Amino acid sequence: MTTSLNEIQQLYHKYRLLVFAMLMLLVAALAMAFVNRPLVFPVLALAVAFHLLFLRPCQKRYTTSVTRASLRQTVCRFLGTKEPAETGGRLLTAQLMEDAGLMPCGDDQSQPLLCWEIHGQKKDMTLTLCDATIPQSFRLTKKGKKRVHFNAGVWIHVDLPGDTGLHYKVIDETAVPTPIRMDYFAQKWSYETGSLGDPELAKRMVLYRPKDTLQQPSPALLEKLSGLVEYTPGYVALGVNGSHMDVFIRGRFLARPVSVSAKPSQALLDFDPLPELSYVLDLAKILAI
Repeated sequence: MTTSLNEIQQLYHKYRLLVFAMLMLLVAALAMAFVNRPLVFPVLALAVAFHLLFLRPCQKRYTTSVTRASLRQTVCRFLGTKEPAETGGRLLTAQLMEDAGLMPCGDDQSQPLLCWEIHGQKKDMTLTLCDATIPQSFRLTKKGKKRVHFNAGVWIHVDLPGDTGLHYKVIDETAVPTPIRMDYFAQKWSYETGSLGDPELAKRMVLYRPKDTLQQPSPALLEKLSGLVEYTPGYVALGVNGSHMDVFIRGRFLARPVSVSAKPSQALLDFDPLPELSYVLDLAKILAI
C-alpha cells in the first residue's frame, strides 16, 4: 500500500469513529426522552454541534483526499503533472470559456463555479481542464421572467501547436439546452448552421461555422468525434478556434462521488474518472496535423 492510501485509510477510520460517536449521542438523546426529558434538547444540541464541528469537516477532508489522490494517480499522471488544484479559475477562466464560443458562460451577476483544475502537457499540446458548473440565463418567452439553468460537466481546453485556420462548433443538442443554444448563436451574427458530413452524428449534433464558408470537420476528425460520442455517457460540445480546441462534456466530472460506506482501496484510487481524455487528445492530434 502506498503512503497516500495509508493516510486515507487512517482518515476513513477516524471518520467511522466519529460516526459511531454521533450515533451514541443520538441514542443518548433518545434515552433521555424516557429517563430525564429536560435533557433531550441539550443532548440533541450537542449532537448537532458535534456534527457541524467534527463529523462534517472530517467527511469533507476524507472525500477531498480521495478525489485528490485519484486525480494524482490518473489524470495528473497522464498529463505529466503532480497536483490538481481544488479551486479552479486560475488558468481555465470564465473569460477563456466564453471566448471558446460554445455556450453562454455566466453574466454580470453570476459566473461559472470551477474546481479541480489540472494543467499539463501531452504530445506537444498543453491541456487545462476542470469541473465546471455554468449558470446560463434564459427566458421561456420573449418578455418572460429571467431564469437560470446550471449546466454542469468537465471542460477541457487544448492549446494546439499551430493555428488551424478553422473556427467551428459541433454541439450535441443535449450538451446545451436547445432554447439557450439557439438564442446564444442567434446573437452571434457571424455564425450559421451547416450540415455535418457524418449522418449518424448529424442526428444528434449541430454544426455552427462562420457565415459564407464551407468549413467542415474533416472525415478523420468526425470519425474520432463519433468514437467519443459513442463512448461517453455524457454529451459533447466541441469548439475549434484557430490554435485552440475546447471540449465540454455535460454530465462527466473529474470529482466523482465518494462512498463513505466502504473502506478505501488502491483500486478506488486507480479508477480513472475521465477516460474520455484520451479521445479528446486524439481529436487534438488530428487538428495538429
